[in-house]
Amino acid sequence: MNSTYKRKKTATKIFRNGFMMLIMIFYLFPLWYVFNNAFKVRAAIHTQPFILTPDTFTLESITTAFTGMNYLQSFYNSVITLLLSCLLFVLLGSMTAYGICIGNRKIFDKLYIFFVALIALPFQVAMVPLVSLLRTLHLSDTYMGLALIYTAMFMPFIVFVYTGFMRSIPGEVLESARIDGCSYYRAYLYIYMPLLKTVTGIVLILRGVFVWNDLQVPLVILNDPSMLTLQMRLFVFATSRVGNIDLVFASTLITCIPIVILFLFLQKTFVKGVMAGSIKG
Repeated sequence: MNSTYKRKKTATKIFRNGFMMLIMIFYLFPLWYVFNNAFKVRAAIHTQPFILTPDTFTLESITTAFTGMNYLQSFYNSVITLLLSCLLFVLLGSMTAYGICIGNRKIFDKLYIFFVALIALPFQVAMVPLVSLLRTLHLSDTYMGLALIYTAMFMPFIVFVYTGFMRSIPGEVLESARIDGCSYYRAYLYIYMPLLKTVTGIVLILRGVFVWNDLQVPLVILNDPSMLTLQMRLFVFATSRVGNIDLVFASTLITCIPIVILFLFLQKTFVKGVMAGSIKG
């Protein structure tokens, strides 16, 4: 009976691992398809779309796409937009959650419910008023305008995440700090935020990837060609070269590579934050 149980356990493990391998291949295949075809000319893509060999390898498509997209300027625009957006929504979101946690529970619990309810509000509902407001404030073609839009979009989710984790911190921690003469602002900066590093990492990864990959907001907000982000430049470049599939693959690759590298560097923080969320409370 013991041997039968071991065989069943081994079979279950093999099935589970095989299923996970299939899922991994399913997700990695599109990335490999783009990667190997980005280093080929158009003729080689049609004859050998799934294999990259030394005979078919070339940097011609990459260099053409790099130059045609005005990559350095677009990359700079995307990086500035990403950094400014992350700074704003982490700072404002965490401070709002902190106020909800330490304030009057009756009043701020209602405010928290309001923020959570706004998660269900799609951006398209507020898109026209926001665009009109940015034009009135002369922020349409600016980094700050983009960052403010993203901050407004993400605030409900970020407040929801930060509030949940801040409420898991014992209230005695703040009380002890206050007895020792620590102000609310110093308690936020030196006690709460260091304890929420993993949560901040999750917010930066999830929302930061969205900011980097987003096309809709820049498409609505930006009119100045010098302000185009990488995703917008990719859209313009790819749609103008629909028949040049080699350039489409190359431009797609050089656009997504920076954020993939960033995620690989921050994946430990992401996993720690997910595990912390699963055992919180």
